[in-house]
Amino acid sequence: MRNFESSIVIFSVMLCWASAYVFIKGLPAELSSFGYLALMNGLASLIMVLCFFPRLKKLNRYNAIRGSVLGLLMMLVLLFEKEGIERLTPAAASVLASLGIVVVPFFVLVFYRRFPSQQQVAAILLILAGILVTNGVSSDDFPLAGTLFMLGDCISMSLYTVVANKFCRNSDPVLLAVTQLLFMAAVAFAFWFAENPRMFLDLEFTRSFLSSLFMLAIFSKAFAYIMLMYGQRYADPINVVVIFALEPVITLLMSVCIPKAMGGVEESFTLQAFLGAVLVVLGAIVSGLDIGAIRRRLHGIGRLRDETT
Repeated sequence: MRNFESSIVIFSVMLCWASAYVFIKGLPAELSSFGYLALMNGLASLIMVLCFFPRLKKLNRYNAIRGSVLGLLMMLVLLFEKEGIERLTPAAASVLASLGIVVVPFFVLVFYRRFPSQQQVAAILLILAGILVTNGVSSDDFPLAGTLFMLGDCISMSLYTVVANKFCRNSDPVLLAVTQLLFMAAVAFAFWFAENPRMFLDLEFTRSFLSSLFMLAIFSKAFAYIMLMYGQRYADPINVVVIFALEPVITLLMSVCIPKAMGGVEESFTLQAFLGAVLVVLGAIVSGLDIGAIRRRLHGIGRLRDETT
């Protein structure tokens, strides 16, 4: 798989996660965060086991440990994110979560002893500028507790991105996806039981609830995690976090374009949000450009022009 192809795979994962909020609106209000994670990861795990049961015979302790480590990191991401969002404005939470674009290169340096290229640095600066322009926050928007939780979310997600890239290079991506979903489901069910021993008995399984749950389990979990593991196997971790930086832009577009009846919030698309989105998209484009190929092509055009004159 080439770099461009792996970028398309990662982009499909980002689309699944960015659109998940449309289906989350169909979940009942009485379903707690742990119940949501337990049901979604549990159903996704069941789907994965049924689809890849013959392949699971190759599962060994080596893959199980790696998948559990990734599952633990993702659970930390989700728990930190939940606590942080409850204590911060959406704009402040978005800014802190987006700092992964800076943290991931640090972890790449630690794990791979590799500095980001000048091209990647330029992309990072453009994306950070776009995030700040879009959200327009001030220092008063960052209370200590919420800031620490969102920084924990940012660090955990950045570590997940780099560790997944390292694990996927010499492990079966399907087995990694299945084991981390099983791990997250088991942990979430344990927390849900401790929170509410009645669990399923307090829920009304309406058609809207079940359809939303199935869509979330299939696309934002089962499909997304398999594609993420395959994409991470070939993609550069810094390019991965650059692609995920497009998520707020996609979410903003969906909130504007999707009717309220279908889960959209029909937000106004302000000039400030537009300028920020343009900067983020430019950063992603800069990161994905093959500068070497462009230089070679320009050099070839120049040489052909000299020969003809």
